[in-house]
Amino acid sequence: MRFIEFGHIDSKGKFQEACGDRSIVILDGRNSISTSMADARQYNGYRRPVYGAYRICQGETLCRSNPITNVITL
Repeated sequence: MRFIEFGHIDSKGKFQEACGDRSIVILDGRNSISTSMADARQYNGYRRPVYGAYRICQGETLCRSNPITNVITL
């Protein structure tokens, strides 16, 4: 399972994950990382708030996953 985790960069420069169902977008795991990054830009603000940063995570479930990209600012 691959998903986008949206959030914000705080005043100290650390990534703060947003809360709620609108801060996660489940992706097609067959796509490349660059396609997943393009999807993150496309879905930011589409039927959800506009976020300042994101990272892409992958794992068995939402709770058992790890980031596969660094934090990317939008």
